[in-house]
Amino acid sequence: MIDRNRYWAGRVVAVTGGSRNIGRAIAQRFAADGAHVVVNGVVPGEAAQAAAEMADAGLDAVAWDADVSDPAQVEAMFSGIADRFGGLDVLVNNAAVTMQGRVPFERLSLDDWDRIFAVNARGTFLCSAAAAPLLRERAGSIVNISSIGASKAHRSAVPYDATKGAIESFTRALALELAPDRVRVNAIAPGAISNDRYENLPQNVQRAEVTSIPLGRAGTGDEIASAVSFLASDQASYITGHVLTIDGGLTAQARQASSEIIIDADGGVR
Repeated sequence: MIDRNRYWAGRVVAVTGGSRNIGRAIAQRFAADGAHVVVNGVVPGEAAQAAAEMADAGLDAVAWDADVSDPAQVEAMFSGIADRFGGLDVLVNNAAVTMQGRVPFERLSLDDWDRIFAVNARGTFLCSAAAAPLLRERAGSIVNISSIGASKAHRSAVPYDATKGAIESFTRALALELAPDRVRVNAIAPGAISNDRYENLPQNVQRAEVTSIPLGRAGTGDEIASAVSFLASDQASYITGHVLTIDGGLTAQARQASSEIIIDADGGVR
């Protein structure tokens, strides 16, 4: 059983896209530190499985299937959170879709553009808007998951990078809007983070994928989760409107050691 004296004990945290990869690591971190965690997912049964595995480990997690791009489903999810838990302390906007492979700009369809913006940008807006009244009551916090693609573009990933740029601008603007209510809004921009796809690659391919990263490896979901927990906590009480880059030094260098081959936690590009 977990230690209920831990920092997040008794508090309520919602993690969109919390059923896999980075989102799952974030949900597990908050639950391990005592929070009541709502694990959101869109693939039927996936969030339920993630929540059940956490519950089997003595953690407090419940599943909530919802498409974050659908206003009705989002409203139902946050109304349900309010009814079940009486409020909300932290929202982590992690749900995202990526391009399935790199698609040059000239070959992009309107459907490609709209699908990625619907989840990544519209979903972040809808969830934040639905959560804001609950967060105001508890001086809560929002942490958005962006990407290094917001500031360092990837080739053939125009809509994905554009959504992440939108998320970072949204983070700063919303931080100003909610500051009078003592609700802080920050973001994290991950670089290459190990995921199920990366871990199934041959060792030589894994090494090639991280050649350009100064620390010489992909990051982990747990490392992102630690940063999310910090930004959401009172330890970061004077931080709002900030984007924290976590990329092993990738974007700090003037020139990369090799060609750009970076995969994100959901198997796309960052």
